Amino acid sequence: MAIRKRLLPIALAAWGLGLLLGCTPAATPSPTPAPPLTVQDGLGRPVRLAAPPQRIVIAGKAGLLIADAVYAFPQARERVIALPRRSQTAAALRFLGLLDPRLEEKRLLEQDVSAEHIAALHPDVVLMKGFLAPKLGAAVEALGIPVFYVQMERAATYPREFRDLGVLLGEPQRGAVLAAYYRQKIDQVQARTAHAEGQPKVLFLQHTAKGGVTAYKVPPASWLQADMVRLAGGQPVWAQGQAANWQVVSLEQIAAWQPDQIYIADYFADPAQAVAAFQADPIARRLAAVQDGQVYPFPKDFLSWDQPDPRWILGLLWLSAHIHPQASPPIAMDEEVGAFYQQVYGLDEAAWRALLSGGQP
Repeated sequence: MAIRKRLLPIALAAWGLGLLLGCTPAATPSPTPAPPLTVQDGLGRPVRLAAPPQRIVIAGKAGLLIADAVYAFPQARERVIALPRRSQTAAALRFLGLLDPRLEEKRLLEQDVSAEHIAALHPDVVLMKGFLAPKLGAAVEALGIPVFYVQMERAATYPREFRDLGVLLGEPQRGAVLAAYYRQKIDQVQARTAHAEGQPKVLFLQHTAKGGVTAYKVPPASWLQADMVRLAGGQPVWAQGQAANWQVVSLEQIAAWQPDQIYIADYFADPAQAVAAFQADPIARRLAAVQDGQVYPFPKDFLSWDQPDPRWILGLLWLSAHIHPQASPPIAMDEEVGAFYQQVYGLDEAAWRALLSGGQP
């Protein structure tokens, strides 16, 4: 009996210890770190990161065109910490603000921002246009900050760049969906115009008015505007030579090209007013395109649809419908605009109609 009494406390203690051990929750495993990634940027360089970036800076000239592409990736929107200012900032930021309720918290960088200013933001990666690589890009990389260069200037490579951007941002499936959408729309336009009769001579102009002086400019032959005209079944009559930027042209030169159709964009005002001013000029009135009613304002909403922004695909569809209006099947732009805003930005019909209220071409 005495032995039992002495063993009882030991047994109870062992039983209690067993309960304690049995009730102790298993240790929570540490989260598996994201694997490192390597992705090709728009200049064809491999960019290596330890993980998908959590602090993204978009910097430099034309950076808001990049931002519109980045904001097509829902998870990336909240990870953008800085955006560039630009001459079209107000309209562009108004659009991004509809997608990002925290947009006002983002830093706005001047176009000539320094590498040191960018470094002070502690970004995981900096996105900028490829033409900035020799100066701003090189200075940022010299500070040990990864730079992902974006081109997105040619129709043929646009789908691939969207796919690679998805890999960089940690949303590869989303990138693949966007790449497929652009590829499908390009194929749709090419199939539509493959058997169209003839190639109208097409002239694309950008209208500018500054200090009371009006100017008309043509883009380089290698830029997206020329790609769009070719894909839509037209002949870009201005697309010759190796110009690196917009070139001012005279009305005499325009007349010498003898375009069948003229499309006029205005990035800062109503392009319909630019068309009216063009048609009122005494020299322009003698052009066959003017006399035949073949001068059109290029459509825009928050940005003009000819720029290397995700909206260019809408510009291509619209251009195809005007260059070859009789080609089959017809293009229903109302449906295409709805599909674009739903597919690229996740906006339903009510949202995109409200978005474009008063601004839809």
